[in-house]
Amino acid sequence: MIELPAYFFIQIKWLPIVVLWLVYFTAVFSYYSYAAPRVFNFRFLAILTVVVRFLYAAILSALQYYVWSGQELTRILINSPLSSEVPLSNFLRGILGSVLDSNLGYFLFYSWGHFWVGVLLSIFIAFCFYAFLRALRKYNDRFFYEDETELGLLLALIVGWPNFVIFVPLIFLAVVLVSIFRGIYFKEAYTTLGAPMLLAALLTMIFGSSLIKFLGLTVLRI
Repeated sequence: MIELPAYFFIQIKWLPIVVLWLVYFTAVFSYYSYAAPRVFNFRFLAILTVVVRFLYAAILSALQYYVWSGQELTRILINSPLSSEVPLSNFLRGILGSVLDSNLGYFLFYSWGHFWVGVLLSIFIAFCFYAFLRALRKYNDRFFYEDETELGLLLALIVGWPNFVIFVPLIFLAVVLVSIFRGIYFKEAYTTLGAPMLLAALLTMIFGSSLIKFLGLTVLRI
């Protein structure tokens, strides 16, 4: 019989995978929908993705606390301040000193490093990408249809970190492929970034982990 915490850890890992795939296909459906306005707003889907990522980190933190509190050997880990020997900048210790010196200090530090940093980094990178797309559209809006900058934000949130470093180069490759396809079959001279970003995100979601290993980028994982 599987213990309850172990069962939850096994099952919860599928939560972000399933939800992010559902959000991706919803975005595809909305992008190619002829309804106006779009069936699903990309900003709403982006907010939903952020909420899911935060919720996942919170659930993992709670489960980790539950597991450690249920065993005699690990209970000390949720009742110990963070050791002063852990390398932290004076700036961080100055801001977080009272928190890290509390009985939950070690647990909060562990949860931060294992569950929260990756989430916050993914969100930060996604909004930096969104700012770049907005600047690019302001420079030349030929590259975009309506809401495609918000679509880029959503897709960056979906692929997350470190898959984002695979996602961006694949966009350039996808632009070439989509441009060739549209030029041959639809006789269109220009390609906006919407379809290439969707294709790049799909390839990243499928092959991202393998490409990270193949290119020796596993050091980027948090």
